Amino acid sequence: MLTKWKIITALGLAAAGAVASGIAVLLQKLPPEEAAPAGEPQAKPKNLVTGSYSFISGFQDAATVEVCLDYDPEAFSFVVVEDEFLNYSSASHAAIVCGRDFNLQLEYAGYYNGEDFAAHKAALVEKYRTHGDFSCGGLAGIWVQDGDNILIHLPIPDDQHSYLLITVQKTPDYDDELTALPDYAPLKELLGTLHFFRH
Repeated sequence: MLTKWKIITALGLAAAGAVASGIAVLLQKLPPEEAAPAGEPQAKPKNLVTGSYSFISGFQDAATVEVCLDYDPEAFSFVVVEDEFLNYSSASHAAIVCGRDFNLQLEYAGYYNGEDFAAHKAALVEKYRTHGDFSCGGLAGIWVQDGDNILIHLPIPDDQHSYLLITVQKTPDYDDELTALPDYAPLKELLGTLHFFRH
């Protein structure tokens, strides 16, 4: 009887060893993203869609500038509006992006006569007490705090007439300080997809 139990135990251990070996082999064959340990960054969503916002920039040498933004439609909504702006605007239309932690208003704005982005930035630094540099993707601009809003000013590549003004408003789900928004990774990741076309 003792011999019988020894045989059963040995068989059980052998089977358990085979299962463990099989699992180890399976894990080695899994793609890296499936076998990645918890806490590793996830792959970018594959269902990104592109929102487009365009406007006329310039006068005698006017051109249509198209601003494109890639976003996850499960996390954000995108619409171009002519009224019901998030924040007052003198632009004829603006793009509105709404998400869980923040909402954005993207609009074109013109430089003053003889101004460029460097002069515009210097004027903002002088006017607003709370400000800082902002970069995303290949763009480098400035952010300022204006009341309950963060205003991000970004130069438009190859455009001497207009810049992009982005109003950022936090939602009740965002539990950090307003001035932390410019460094908020989801915001920088979203704005890092900005790209421009001239027609």
